[in-house]
Amino acid sequence: MSVSTSKTIQDLFDPKMQAAVQKEVPFEGSTYYMVEQTSDVEAARSLIEVTNGVPRLITAEMMPGDPALSTVPDQVLRALLPDVDFRLSPSTAAAPPGFTRPRTKEEVRALVLQVAKQKVGSDDMDSGRLSPPETNHGHLACAWAVNRIVNFALGQPVGGGLSTTEMGRVLKSKDIVIDGDEVLAGMIIISPTAGTNIGHVGIRGEGGLIYSNSSSHGQWEQNKTIDSWISYYGEGKGLAVLHYQLDPARFPGPVTS
Repeated sequence: MSVSTSKTIQDLFDPKMQAAVQKEVPFEGSTYYMVEQTSDVEAARSLIEVTNGVPRLITAEMMPGDPALSTVPDQVLRALLPDVDFRLSPSTAAAPPGFTRPRTKEEVRALVLQVAKQKVGSDDMDSGRLSPPETNHGHLACAWAVNRIVNFALGQPVGGGLSTTEMGRVLKSKDIVIDGDEVLAGMIIISPTAGTNIGHVGIRGEGGLIYSNSSSHGQWEQNKTIDSWISYYGEGKGLAVLHYQLDPARFPGPVTS
């Protein structure tokens, strides 16, 4: 369906992205629209409900574990994406057995940065092929990609599942927010989705470079700089631009003999 046939919902789209209605499900007097929004780097699948001609954004990031989906009937969710269990909760993995050696902040950053750079263009960061079905062949895989990079580097993911909103909550509750000149390579940069504006997450590199998943290419890339990120997500979309030092206490290293 073309978005032009659903003008009542267009005010709930991110104005800086292309949008297409993928499915329309009528249910008990309401109609639910699943909308995919895309740009070169970020993307999202959003859910809008229209009741009595009044549109309401249920969630801008339609991912498993999203508490906003608790109000949506199971019949609707199954009709929209029958292969996805939206009632699953995003998890924050515990350290695997044998990972008990303390790491320093410097070590955590260095390991994350090393893997972020090494995995550019790598087959095992091919989100179009490897990411779960909820990401629509890697188009919605920015959180998946950062979790995967951190898992490669530190033995477990950041947490928050596939959503920038949920990852933002995990980072806020478990890690260390960093401002200004204290931001260093190897930290997480995130602009969580807020309202109708779709966010993104990546990893800071040296010299202001940023590594993240490309929704259009389905691949891990060096595709942003801090200046372009602030201009687009901060100034252009009005989203927060946050940096986090991953807390070494929750990313211990493997015990070595």
